[in-house]
Amino acid sequence: MDSWTISFLREWAPRMSLASALRLRNYAIRERLGRLRPHRMLVLHMKRPFHAKIALREVGSDMATFQEIVKQEVYKPISCRLPAFQTLIDLGANIGLATLYLAQNSPGCQVLAVEPNPDTHRVLKHNLQSLSRAGRCRTLRGAVWGAHRLLSLVPEAGQDRFSMFTVSKVRRVPEADLKVEGYTMPELLEYAGFESVDLLKVDIEGAEVELFKNDMRWLERVGCLAIEFHEGTREASQFDEVMTCHGFQILPGGNHTVWAARSCWVERLGRR
Repeated sequence: MDSWTISFLREWAPRMSLASALRLRNYAIRERLGRLRPHRMLVLHMKRPFHAKIALREVGSDMATFQEIVKQEVYKPISCRLPAFQTLIDLGANIGLATLYLAQNSPGCQVLAVEPNPDTHRVLKHNLQSLSRAGRCRTLRGAVWGAHRLLSLVPEAGQDRFSMFTVSKVRRVPEADLKVEGYTMPELLEYAGFESVDLLKVDIEGAEVELFKNDMRWLERVGCLAIEFHEGTREASQFDEVMTCHGFQILPGGNHTVWAARSCWVERLGRR
């Protein structure tokens, strides 16, 4: 066995089964040789940082998402400090890796994972099977918006970058796979069956501006919010001002994600 393979397995075998680490090694070799297979899935049995059987599309952005969440652990600053929570809504859940990572922190929590892209939503449902079988998780193919309306997916945002589809207002009736229902936050809370949500995770590729439009009273039902901004949307959405106005404190949470919490949660975070 060559030294590269040994080094590779030392890095990845602690995070997954040995057979999965070998499959990941073979993927890395094929990627280097330009031999990735469109429409094929890479299946990995994970042990760390969460326990789950996950599938990744070989071509597209799934592997970049995997590296970001599993290897870099971009949500670790939040999960390390966040006390156990009971409810989680993941807006822009993508293929579910962030959902799994955050849910691992609170084994009894209930989850709603929302994803607009049809192909990505199918992978999401597969990856969250363990949570769904345990009665802890529902998924919804949809998007969050400032008002209930039909939206269009915008594939130009990233032809094979599956996590980079955006949504916009419908200007003409789109093809079936390119339209998606846009829901307000109160509608999503009702769909989830949550009176309140302890952790709201947001990664919606620029739709943050729409999320913080119109009636914002739903923020009274949120404990903590973790959000990734895109190309100036923090300023455009007036996020800092909105958070302050609704009784949140913005907390240090790393370069990847901005997070904010209500004062009662800040006190609990301070005891961590």
